[in-house]
Amino acid sequence: MSFVKTFIGIILLLLIEKLLISQGFNCNFSFLLIFIFVINYYFPQRGHRKVNPSEVLPLGFFVLIGILEDLFQGIIGPFIISKTLTGLCLMALIQQIFFHWSIFFKSFIIFLLTALDSIIYAFVISNFLHLKFTYLLQIKSFLEESLLNILIGLILTKGKP
Repeated sequence: MSFVKTFIGIILLLLIEKLLISQGFNCNFSFLLIFIFVINYYFPQRGHRKVNPSEVLPLGFFVLIGILEDLFQGIIGPFIISKTLTGLCLMALIQQIFFHWSIFFKSFIIFLLTALDSIIYAFVISNFLHLKFTYLLQIKSFLEESLLNILIGLILTKGKP
């Protein structure tokens, strides 16, 4: 039953994201889902770390989020690639960095990976589908999404490393 509630919550959050984007508001809540999932997966309790976690479940979650976003968009592929790559980068950071993350480091990671997610998506769209982007508008969009994700991500992962 928990899986069904989580899946419905993810769908509702993605619908809200698409509604906000259609109104001209730049947001990337799907990366926040990935960030919160990875933090909660690797640190299930406050201050504790899983000793040897499996990488299959997080990878499946990244692909699921990418597929759902691609289904909302109507083109299969770009979001799967961007969400999976940024999720793998986040997992690599968490596995390699053993100290307690400061609030500034966590903010920097959220900012960097949100921007990376958007950059990978724009790269895939522009190179494989031959769609053109205005670079200044894309940079503005990356910055807005990243700053919003820092605020929300820090609030939702308070107390976690």
